[in-house]
Amino acid sequence: MAVLVADTSLKRFGMPDEVAALALMLALDDATYITGTELTIDGGLLLASAASPG
Repeated sequence: MAVLVADTSLKRFGMPDEVAALALMLALDDATYITGTELTIDGGLLLASAASPG
Protein backbone atom coordinates (compact mmCIF):
# COMPACT_ATOMS: atom_id res chain seq x y z
CA MET A 1 0.00 0.00 0.00
CA ALA A 2 2.83 2.41 0.81
CA VAL A 3 4.30 1.92 -2.66
CA LEU A 4 0.99 2.92 -4.24
CA VAL A 5 0.86 6.26 -2.42
CA ALA A 6 4.59 7.00 -2.38
CA ASP A 7 4.27 9.42 -5.33
CA THR A 8 1.32 11.35 -3.94
CA SER A 9 1.86 14.64 -2.16
CA LEU A 10 -0.45 13.64 0.69
CA LYS A 11 1.11 10.15 1.12
CA ARG A 12 -2.26 8.49 1.65
CA PHE A 13 -5.30 7.22 -0.20
CA GLY A 14 -8.26 9.52 -0.66
CA MET A 15 -11.38 8.85 1.34
CA PRO A 16 -14.87 8.54 -0.14
CA ASP A 17 -16.07 11.53 1.91
CA GLU A 18 -13.37 13.70 0.30
CA VAL A 19 -14.70 12.88 -3.17
CA ALA A 20 -18.27 13.33 -1.95
CA ALA A 21 -17.39 16.77 -0.57
CA LEU A 22 -16.34 17.95 -4.02
CA ALA A 23 -19.46 16.48 -5.61
CA LEU A 24 -21.59 18.22 -2.99
CA MET A 25 -19.82 21.53 -3.53
CA LEU A 26 -20.51 21.33 -7.26
CA ALA A 27 -24.17 20.52 -6.60
CA LEU A 28 -24.69 23.59 -4.39
CA ASP A 29 -26.41 26.70 -5.66
CA ASP A 30 -23.19 28.58 -4.86
CA ALA A 31 -21.44 26.75 -7.72
CA THR A 32 -23.66 28.15 -10.47
CA TYR A 33 -20.78 29.90 -12.25
CA ILE A 34 -18.63 26.75 -12.54
CA THR A 35 -19.02 25.28 -16.01
CA GLY A 36 -17.06 22.91 -18.22
CA THR A 37 -14.12 22.18 -15.99
CA GLU A 38 -12.19 19.08 -15.02
CA LEU A 39 -11.24 18.69 -11.37
CA THR A 40 -8.62 16.12 -10.43
CA ILE A 41 -9.06 14.44 -7.07
CA ASP A 42 -5.78 12.55 -6.70
CA GLY A 43 -4.05 13.82 -3.58
CA GLY A 44 -1.34 15.44 -5.68
CA LEU A 45 -0.44 12.32 -7.66
CA LEU A 46 -0.14 14.18 -10.96
CA LEU A 47 1.74 17.00 -9.28
CA ALA A 48 4.41 14.69 -7.89
CA SER A 49 4.57 12.03 -10.61
CA ALA A 50 7.09 11.60 -13.38
CA ALA A 51 4.17 12.00 -15.80
CA SER A 52 3.91 15.71 -15.07
CA PRO A 53 6.27 18.07 -16.87
CA GLY A 54 8.98 19.70 -14.80
